[in-house]
Amino acid sequence: MTANEPGVSHSTMTIRLYQHALREGGIEPQHVAEHLRIPAEEAATAIAELRELGLLRRLSIADHRLVAMNPQTAAAERLGPREHCLREEQSRLALQRSAIEAFMPVHLETTMGKDPAEGIEIVEGPDLVDKTLTDLIEACQTEACVIQPFGLRTQRETERGLPAHLAMLGRGVRQRTLCQHSTRYSTATKQAVAAISAAGAEVRTLDVLPPQMVVFDCSQAVLTSLDDGDTAVVIRNAAAARYFASVFEVFWLTAAPFPGVGPGERDREISRDIDAAIIRLLATGAKDEVIARRLGVSLRTCRRRIAHLMDDIGADSRFQAGYLARQYAGERQRQEARAGSEAVEPALSVALRGLWEEAVRVS
Repeated sequence: MTANEPGVSHSTMTIRLYQHALREGGIEPQHVAEHLRIPAEEAATAIAELRELGLLRRLSIADHRLVAMNPQTAAAERLGPREHCLREEQSRLALQRSAIEAFMPVHLETTMGKDPAEGIEIVEGPDLVDKTLTDLIEACQTEACVIQPFGLRTQRETERGLPAHLAMLGRGVRQRTLCQHSTRYSTATKQAVAAISAAGAEVRTLDVLPPQMVVFDCSQAVLTSLDDGDTAVVIRNAAAARYFASVFEVFWLTAAPFPGVGPGERDREISRDIDAAIIRLLATGAKDEVIARRLGVSLRTCRRRIAHLMDDIGADSRFQAGYLARQYAGERQRQEARAGSEAVEPALSVALRGLWEEAVRVS
């Protein structure tokens, strides 16, 4: 490697001084600046750099002259011991890897012929689902990740679920829960969230979530039926449970904190998120019933919000509202494609522009 190769940044002065030492068979540090007609400070800096690299050194303690060394010799002396240690470490790592991977045939032989349904249990009936969840909550040791889109909508749900969760939190188990934004308007859910938050749980909300799911200790998971909650799939497979835990993390990172009590600082933003979700769903042509189910709100509430949105964006029908949303999305894409040109405002209301941009942000 030469001083001009990529990654090397030796100064011209350092190279010049090294060349001088090679030609002269050595240098006197106190006279080299005078011989090369360079500032003493620059000469001292270059000498220090070359000595640090092992390219200049004294042949004896009594000799004050510094002799230029062959770069390969200097590298061998300076780096040889460390390179030897690295080679030994690489050998140890290779042996360790071989010892670990020796179990691969055992792993393949054991798992390749396994019944895909093994580790999966279908639980039917509300009482049996409740008991299964309670047993898993009582056995949980480190963390429970909960997706409960619609929160606790009835007093019965609160009474059957809250005590077990409080007991789990009392044992020092971490609990993180995700609900949909609509649950912020449920009295039963707000009370339950306030109770578990006081016990140490963390609760956040999003506009739209997947069906109910609980992951225990990243080793077991329970998926509950979206329709009635009376059927559950219990997965006792660590790899699958870790996958569901990673899905939970994706939603958790973008969710908004929910304390459960008092007016939230982000209530207006949350309401806007819900409207943005409605706009996204309208743009796909979803029916009112589908939108209400996805957002976890009643059909009446959903239609009221849609009506308000239609007024805001100047639409005469929900079909026109969806059309305007799709039209605005297309106009935005065309406008962004004209990079560097003068911006042209789409022929839609400011209200729709704001809502669509919010829909894109939270999607």
